[in-house]
Amino acid sequence: MAEADAAPVRTAFKEWAAICRALAAGRQDVILRKGGIVEPGGAFRPEHARFLLLPTFLHQAPESLVPEARDLLEGIDDDRPAEGTVRFTHLAEVTAALRVTERAALDAFRGRHVWAESVVDERFHRWRDELHVLEVVVRPLPSPLTLPWRDAYGGCRSWVAIEGQTGS
Repeated sequence: MAEADAAPVRTAFKEWAAICRALAAGRQDVILRKGGIVEPGGAFRPEHARFLLLPTFLHQAPESLVPEARDLLEGIDDDRPAEGTVRFTHLAEVTAALRVTERAALDAFRGRHVWAESVVDERFHRWRDELHVLEVVVRPLPSPLTLPWRDAYGGCRSWVAIEGQTGS
């Protein structure tokens, strides 16, 4: 999971736009991940220590968030990039990566994320009983980065390789 700090970031992590907002605002400092449907075996692999956050706008629902975080969905469509582009505003750095195989162990992270418990349960129990927890520090990029959209960025996957200048 090592990438040189000075190297350009060429990987993005796809996550709901509301969760990206929570991470950017410091309201969440962990990422809970099961895996994307198109990933090998549906399994998530914590492969990258630094990555850009790629906000997604599908499947977001108020009931998937704890009630006090539902405000994160207000005006969320204002965050959508222009048609045919993708926009990055934040970089995440992993400080710890854990594979959790006991549901009760996830309770220790309750307050560190904005997911509703029903979502945590569903994700934990889908396919096999486990979730990956990435503890992260998120910081804004010096300036937002807008790149052309590529079909390779689509689909139900966690990681995407970014084409074009990314900086760090």
